[in-house]
Amino acid sequence: MSDGSKIEWTDATWNPVTGCTKVSAGCDHCYAETFAERWRGTPGHHFENGFDVTLRPERLMQPLRWKKPRQVFVNSMSDLFHEAIPDDFVAKMFAVMASAQRHTFQVLTKRHGRMRSLLSSPAFQDAVTKETTALLRTGQPDFRAIGEWPLPNVWLGVSAENQKWADIRIPALLDTPAAVRFVSAEPLLGLLNLTPWLPRLSWIIAGGESGSGARPMDENWARAIVWHCHAMGIPVFVKQLGSVLGRSLGAGPKGGDWDAWPEDLRVREFPATAAPVRAA
Repeated sequence: MSDGSKIEWTDATWNPVTGCTKVSAGCDHCYAETFAERWRGTPGHHFENGFDVTLRPERLMQPLRWKKPRQVFVNSMSDLFHEAIPDDFVAKMFAVMASAQRHTFQVLTKRHGRMRSLLSSPAFQDAVTKETTALLRTGQPDFRAIGEWPLPNVWLGVSAENQKWADIRIPALLDTPAAVRFVSAEPLLGLLNLTPWLPRLSWIIAGGESGSGARPMDENWARAIVWHCHAMGIPVFVKQLGSVLGRSLGAGPKGGDWDAWPEDLRVREFPATAAPVRAA
């Protein structure tokens, strides 16, 4: 939950908040909840309160201490736009991201509505500017961050585990100011048609579900995403095939053994650095 990560599409995780609540089918077998709830009730443990939403302000400045540039997955153990996280705390997190411009921050949410309303709000943008200005007194931040919106080093993404949630979340993402917009189709629970939105997206992640009770991913679901992305010139990252398909192909318990994958699914691309673009 800090510098370094086993998640294939990022370099590090940053968790100033832990804990969440379920909102859709993609949450059913949440790895973060499973991990945190193992420790509920253990006195003095970091997850003594299990997966209850918990602010951890002592972690806010962590990325400012990382000197080497890296990709940082924000709130891998929560959702930045969860309703229990106060607006001012979200603003503090965005101020840190604005101040640590050497890093690229990857924000992934299932709470598309709050993301859109908050990041489109002039009042929230003012709050981020004020928090960033306050951070300047530490001598670490970069003056270029003041007043920039959307932040050029912050990628915004939504989860779309099936067509229902793709149809709901992706239009909200496209209506949100962002430098880079991406979609995570993981766990992929059905065939997705992303073609209506691909021209305005910068990156797609796809992957099957792993762990206890994992639901199967059909390799043709992932294949369709790869094919359509490549047809439109959109980078795509196939993270894993999931437990069910992975075992059937001899690709390991999570479907992560690259050598056992169908050759056309061995695709792990990243978006090029993009200039900030505003929602249409």
